[in-house]
Amino acid sequence: MIKLNKKYVIGTHVMFFEIEMYKDFIDGLINLIETVENKENIYIDLCFNMNEILEKIDRKQIDEEQLLGAFYSGSVRLEGYGITNLKTRIIQKGEFYFHADYRRDLNYNYCKKVDYVMWGETDSFFPKEAFQSLESLSQYTDEQNIHRYIMCFADRKMWDDSWNPTVHTDYENIEYIDDENHHLHKTQAKSQLSIEEMNEINSKVEDFDFRSINYPKIDGSCLVISSDLIKSGVNIPLCLIYNDDEGLAISAQQLCGQNFIQFICKNLLKVHARRHPKKRLYVLDEDNPNSFDDRKPSSFVKFKEMSQANIRSLIEGRNKFYEYSDFKK
Repeated sequence: MIKLNKKYVIGTHVMFFEIEMYKDFIDGLINLIETVENKENIYIDLCFNMNEILEKIDRKQIDEEQLLGAFYSGSVRLEGYGITNLKTRIIQKGEFYFHADYRRDLNYNYCKKVDYVMWGETDSFFPKEAFQSLESLSQYTDEQNIHRYIMCFADRKMWDDSWNPTVHTDYENIEYIDDENHHLHKTQAKSQLSIEEMNEINSKVEDFDFRSINYPKIDGSCLVISSDLIKSGVNIPLCLIYNDDEGLAISAQQLCGQNFIQFICKNLLKVHARRHPKKRLYVLDEDNPNSFDDRKPSSFVKFKEMSQANIRSLIEGRNKFYEYSDFKK
């Protein structure tokens, strides 16, 4: 058991179609928090989104009562493991509120309550050793008077070589599989991996291997942000309606410049199963459990296009930003 010197919040936005992954996600949180003696230093913030602006609920398969019951069962389990600082929120079906909004609010609302803001994701597991590694890193950064930074855990092989700084040491020499079945290979970052398999890989760690880069390379899952970085103004820009991780990266680079620091724990594996077989269920008129973009409704495609246009406007300094009101039109 570890006694925490710092305070943490783990915040997670859960869409209704992710509810079948949610039990495993809660298992992952329990795998993490059961290592902690003073659980009062951990805040858990959960947002369940039932809005139907982009996707409709298939009520022939599941109804609102069943969805809410499954969501609240996770809260009950966390409380049973000693989590007292637990907050939940429900987004109703007509409310324009998505994961970029949630994470922006999470950063802002907790940066004065805790030392670290941690981004959970329903298809992800934090390493069981996450708190131990963060306590170790914080001791070093406090001694070095470094307070504004991002920290991430290592992933399996992902995309092009520019992501190699964030790839786990065991997977650095693995070839990236660039086809529609890459999510079926356990060496690839988008594939499913069990908590037990992750724990077994991480059980070999004797000393944490921290590296650092002076530019942001973040994918949004299991990200850790120091509160002082958020207090300095780094957050998801209000103009972004979808691209939360990219928006945070742009904000950090613009505000910090060459002083930006991202730490990577290279020998501690997280799991981010972006193509989890239960990632996208109960969506009306859609058969897309692995969440492939080209199988999502045109409303989602348009929404993402508008957000990407806002990214270009943010970088180039031209054009008016799209807002939710533009999407309604």
